[in-house]
Amino acid sequence: LSKATTNKRKGDEIMTKTDKELAVDVAKTVIEARSLKIAIASNNVPHYTKATTLQEINSVIESVYQTLINLPDKK
Repeated sequence: LSKATTNKRKGDEIMTKTDKELAVDVAKTVIEARSLKIAIASNNVPHYTKATTLQEINSVIESVYQTLINLPDKK
């Protein structure tokens, strides 16, 4: 497993996540934000947003993970 990169307070306990866990959290947020949505325009024409593809999800995970492991350690 990769090194822990963040601490987050939840009540009085401190939770630590790995780079991989953080990358997956970001990917989940991207999926939620880009999920298929339907809106009806004023002229009653439906407008569909593009759903996130598996390739895009994999790209997000890899990109975020690489960014996290390349960040300098705080001392």
